[in-house]
Amino acid sequence: MPEKAIPELKSAVEIAAELTGESKETSEPVDPRDATTFVFKFSHTDARGKIWSGKFTNHILTVRQRRLMKITKAQLAGGVPLSALDADAWELNECIAHLAVSLDRAADGFPKWAENLEDLYDETIIFKLYTEVASHEARFHRRGTDHSVGERAAENG
Repeated sequence: MPEKAIPELKSAVEIAAELTGESKETSEPVDPRDATTFVFKFSHTDARGKIWSGKFTNHILTVRQRRLMKITKAQLAGGVPLSALDADAWELNECIAHLAVSLDRAADGFPKWAENLEDLYDETIIFKLYTEVASHEARFHRRGTDHSVGERAAENG
């Protein structure tokens, strides 16, 4: 009987490399946004010159967490029907709700200023922070390169 009666199973990456003629070693490096958890550094200088920075850990939302995010977004509307909100308020609620669920506040380096995003005076900070998170989500789910809040929100209801 041969030494190896059952051949080793190959990974999907190895099979794909064989089929395309590429070696594993020459394929593109793995993007850290491919993981369910993504750590990133954020820095934004506002119009007054104040620097808002910190280290954030974002995680991809599960179906349960996505549902919680949508409930949070509805609560932020304060009982006002979503159809009655202007686009800016709707998008801001989308960003705040998503960040409230996806960012890990217990992670090392989480900045104190980000503990309650609704207390900030400049929503640009929230939108820029959300752009980083949306980039992680888009890469993880293999979505296109357009990360606009309005289009994502319209897709998600």
